[in-house]
Amino acid sequence: MEKTAADSLKKLYERYANEVTSVDHEYDFQFVFSDGLMKKNIMLIGEAPGKDEVEQKKPFVGMAGGKLKQFMDSLSLERQDIFITNAIKYRLYDKNAKTGRMKNRPASKKEIEQGMAYLENEIEIVRPKIILTLGNVPLHALTKDFSMTVGMCHGQKLDYKGIIHIPLYHPASLIYNKNLEKVFQEDLKTVKSLII
Repeated sequence: MEKTAADSLKKLYERYANEVTSVDHEYDFQFVFSDGLMKKNIMLIGEAPGKDEVEQKKPFVGMAGGKLKQFMDSLSLERQDIFITNAIKYRLYDKNAKTGRMKNRPASKKEIEQGMAYLENEIEIVRPKIILTLGNVPLHALTKDFSMTVGMCHGQKLDYKGIIHIPLYHPASLIYNKNLEKVFQEDLKTVKSLII
């Protein structure tokens, strides 16, 4: 990635973190920003970082990261060749009142909307030719249609401001629902046809 793009992303992430933390002073924001170099002009957008991502300061590590590696291997892609980010760049969690343990939680509509402009700016800076969204959160952020689900449009070629946008199931969903594995593999054929 060019130095100017990297500098622009750094400034964007600083603005994002400042705005988000100014809204809620009590929440322990644990930010994880992007990873990858964009050699293949592919941008992958997930939902939000989890515990493993926060610990390693990288998106898509841990169990979902293992599934992502399988997905990239099937497309003959290396992790560092694509730009990986999340629609929401901090861990979403609820804290157990008794134990103090944090548990991941789904994003609210407000949280998705709060990050939309920043995600759009991130896409403008990165300028991908293909965007792969993993899960409903980035799908909602790009389409601004909160009634749409991945189940309705997975594997289809959508348009995002002239960029090919393909919604896919989140790799974590494959861990919990083995029936989605075949569906995911079929969807990857669409992706593969575009990157060969």
